Amino acid sequence: MAERGASGVMGRLSTRRMTGAVGLGVAVLTAAGNALWALDQPQAGASARQIVAFYTSNSGRIIVGGSISLLAGALLVFFASGVRVLLREHTPDDLLPSAAFGGLLLVVATGLAAETINMAGALRAEHGQLSPELGRALFEVSYVLGYNAAGVGIAVLLGAIGAVAWRSTPLLPPWAALLVLLLAVAFLTPLCRFLLAPAVVLLAVVSIRLLLKAPVERSAASRPAGPG
Repeated sequence: MAERGASGVMGRLSTRRMTGAVGLGVAVLTAAGNALWALDQPQAGASARQIVAFYTSNSGRIIVGGSISLLAGALLVFFASGVRVLLREHTPDDLLPSAAFGGLLLVVATGLAAETINMAGALRAEHGQLSPELGRALFEVSYVLGYNAAGVGIAVLLGAIGAVAWRSTPLLPPWAALLVLLLAVAFLTPLCRFLLAPAVVLLAVVSIRLLLKAPVERSAASRPAGPG
């Protein structure tokens, strides 16, 4: 029985470590990919001329940054699986962990769509084939997908985590669970435009915490079992 218990702890240790490592990779790749071009991105409602100029002058950086973000999206699927496993430790059923997993898959889907549409605009501009009408259409669709639609997925994720934490005190204190739930609501509003960058920072912080927490659990797993 002691060996089985130690094996279970080591399995959870491995899941936490892998989830933390993948999550940190997602945060770093997302930040790096967007840093290549996002600072020059026009605001919503920009003129067609501004948008074409943006794609033309940043086409190479958009293509490279978008490719990096696509890799981050692939890693996010593994992170979503890890989050689902970890949440299962704090709830008796699979409803909320599966909702968190589904929320992250929504983020992956909308993120991939936004990046590929944005890259299509950059590729057209690179070959001198981007008309003002097409440029504006591609920009606005990718903008809504990358912010508002991705915000829906993040809201589902945070809502599920907050609900699990509200039912399970060891996961988060009640005030933190309430804060997560309020943040989930905020991601369903136009405020999501300003919350995505802090969300990437939060992902990095949570991932580092998962990595740093692992050695403590390893020492607990290697401690000799008592007489019971």
